[in-house]
Amino acid sequence: MAKKEQNEFEIARKKRRKKFAAQRKRKFIGAVIILTVLCVGIHFFIKEDIAGIIGDRIASSSSGTAGLPVDMSGTTVLETFTVGEHIGIMTDAVYYLYAENGKQLLSQQHGFANPIVEAAGRRFLIYDQGGNKLVVRMRDKILFEKEFEYKIISADISEEGWLSVVTSAQRYASKLHVFDEDYSEIFSWSSSDEYVVAAASHKGSKTVAAAALSANESGEIVTTVHLFTTEAALELGKKEFKGSAVLNIEFDTKGDVKLICDNLASLLDREGHILGRYEYDSVPAASINLTGKDGAVIIFDRFTEARTAEAVFLGKDFSEAKKASVSGKYICCDGSENNTAIYCSGVANVFDNSGEKTAVLSSEQDAILVELGKESLFAITRDQFCKIEE
Repeated sequence: MAKKEQNEFEIARKKRRKKFAAQRKRKFIGAVIILTVLCVGIHFFIKEDIAGIIGDRIASSSSGTAGLPVDMSGTTVLETFTVGEHIGIMTDAVYYLYAENGKQLLSQQHGFANPIVEAAGRRFLIYDQGGNKLVVRMRDKILFEKEFEYKIISADISEEGWLSVVTSAQRYASKLHVFDEDYSEIFSWSSSDEYVVAAASHKGSKTVAAAALSANESGEIVTTVHLFTTEAALELGKKEFKGSAVLNIEFDTKGDVKLICDNLASLLDREGHILGRYEYDSVPAASINLTGKDGAVIIFDRFTEARTAEAVFLGKDFSEAKKASVSGKYICCDGSENNTAIYCSGVANVFDNSGEKTAVLSSEQDAILVELGKESLFAITRDQFCKIEE
């Protein structure tokens, strides 16, 4: 059968239909792209809490009473901490948040007999050590409150918002509880013959590290690091450190575990294999072992024999990167993402992450605590919250 010839009108009509179909296809693809970008943007906006960050900055810069120093007389300051770009102060009755210009952003009574605070990013948790209650919040809102059945021994919060809480227990010496960023309990663990004292969690690798104390047959103290995956609630590995008592445990940027003990510091992978180790012969006066950061700083008070404090900067493999000596008696220290401040006898020495000294600051009054802000170093004296000037 011969193919029917098309006239010019039919050919033009077909071309027009094809043109409209191509236009509709392009519009559909464009709409899908716009919708995808919009969904990704909304997810990022919510996940990163952009509205909260903007709100924090508006609260810091808006008009109101501001100025340093701030009178702290009549209160007992227990801790300082950093929440985003703000400085936190924990007293025996109230916790505060201040902008770096001295403006008060938050004042809240806690009602805890022994309040402890841990901060990561824009979140911070406050718990009553030896009590039952715990609160997780940001500057402008409370995210999570819980009253545990048994007493809280320790708690930690990750940068992603995961929460690790160690409590006492009925049948065991202690119990570990892990909550995700939505504050649903996703993992728990107890040991029948060990006392869990500290724990940390890492969302990226879905790993939990718990440090437990026990004694061996000869009476020697033993710290055991247990590593679990939250995906299957299985133990990935463990590592014993005989003759060592744990002081602090955190995760680094890659999801490896940074352990600080009274006589050594060690870096472990998630199966418990040692990646790095540094030993010392005296108990540290303090350590800076920030969660989500590489390396650590170990500080020793050598004032009795050398009239100095010594800081050992450990690199990302936990080998010694640099030693620094600071004149005077060690009083307090603080660490941030990029710097370490060590305060001795009226003078604060600031170092970068490599251990190089970047600033020497002095305080007119002796500080009790120091806190590194985004751009400045702050101090708590006996009656003031002030900035330490160069």
